[in-house]
Amino acid sequence: MNSRERILSSINHKQPDKVPIDLGSSTVTGISAIAYNNLKDFLKVKSKTRVFDVVQQLANVDMEIIDMLGVDALDINRVSAEGLVQTHKVR
Repeated sequence: MNSRERILSSINHKQPDKVPIDLGSSTVTGISAIAYNNLKDFLKVKSKTRVFDVVQQLANVDMEIIDMLGVDALDINRVSAEGLVQTHKVR
């Protein structure tokens, strides 16, 4: 089951192969910059933390961590520093 099928299965109240993971695909499922820095320290990831919601202090999760943790949901409005939409393979 790929990420899309897993999420659609859950939305349709059907049993997916595993629980879908969402880490920062929206402001509702976001991670605070402080917690994100702690996660990066634990995973030994060295990168600058970018905050996309200043009021809530939500971090923009790096694709490296999304891949590492097998996250299923992505923010389709993700834009890289160069202004290009980041692409990601569907698992």
